[in-house]
Amino acid sequence: MHLFSILAKAIWDVLSIKEVIDIIESAPACSSAARTLVQTAVRAWRYKYPTSKVDDCAVVIIRFSVATHEL
Repeated sequence: MHLFSILAKAIWDVLSIKEVIDIIESAPACSSAARTLVQTAVRAWRYKYPTSKVDDCAVVIIRFSVATHEL
């Protein structure tokens, strides 16, 4: 089980929570997931709002380790 916290700016305007979770779950590390999220959001922003400037997209992902204890 993976637990993580996402601090993000401007990605929520163009990506769904499911898309974000799928990207994070498929990435080998938080840094690559964050990079992929920003790149995906920028592409989606340009597609969804072609006449607007791309907003500053930023992402920080904190992944928590979950210890499992047998009783």
